[in-house]
Amino acid sequence: MTSDGVNFLKHLMLIFCTSGLRGPALSFHRKTTFISLKGWRRMEENRVSSIMGWFRQRFGKQTNELGQSKPCTCSQKCSSGNSNCTSSCSVRSSPSPSLSPSKSSSSAKPSASEQPLPSVLFSSFRSARRYDVCLCHSEKDIDLAQSLASFLEEPSKGLRCYLQERDCPLGGAVSTELLQAVRDSHCWVLLVTPDFLKDEWCLYQMHQALSEGPMSQRIIPAVINMPRSELPLELRFVFTVDLNTNKEFGYTQVFNTVLHYLKDMCEKEKPSNASQSDS
Repeated sequence: MTSDGVNFLKHLMLIFCTSGLRGPALSFHRKTTFISLKGWRRMEENRVSSIMGWFRQRFGKQTNELGQSKPCTCSQKCSSGNSNCTSSCSVRSSPSPSLSPSKSSSSAKPSASEQPLPSVLFSSFRSARRYDVCLCHSEKDIDLAQSLASFLEEPSKGLRCYLQERDCPLGGAVSTELLQAVRDSHCWVLLVTPDFLKDEWCLYQMHQALSEGPMSQRIIPAVINMPRSELPLELRFVFTVDLNTNKEFGYTQVFNTVLHYLKDMCEKEKPSNASQSDS
């Protein structure tokens, strides 16, 4: 019912109430008019409430659907059975394209530093001496010696190197300490350079190494900044490592030579240990 109709009924009630008529007819009209107006108001209220209920039901349903379509943020499995929630969870649980099987398999491979060291480095023969390599060099070639020592002492290599400026105790006699370093090492790397040939202490260490292990794999001359023809006569019968062209490759040759010597000596030590146990 419109507002104009309501106002019209109110106007009629005002006319009947202010008139001077008396009697049953007036009472009947007043009562009939009052009841009709009350009924119409109830009809209007019921109609408005039904319309509002329809709006609440309609828009409330859309709000619930929007809320249920949001991705599930819970860590547990969804028990509501909503397809939208299930699909969103499946999207979240699907693997990322960046983690492809090929990449995951490649990342699972151990790096060079994580690979196990050769078993010979844990042998009793190797632990009998303090150092694996004694680096003999001149004072002017200290950078080259430190570079080679860092390569051999990497975790993936695991060798023990002797450097005079690092491992020689202070206050000791030079000749005594150099001789002791030669005796405490399995192999000797001679960094032969023009400065090496001019240094008397380098020549002293070279002769000590030659006297300890002549004609053996323990002596490893590494030549740099000079041709092989200028080597001392004592080293010309020994195979040398050339560091003039590729230092990295030369460092690898030194490592392989030391490792090969330790393996050979461990193999030779096994029969002797077996014979001693039998006797």
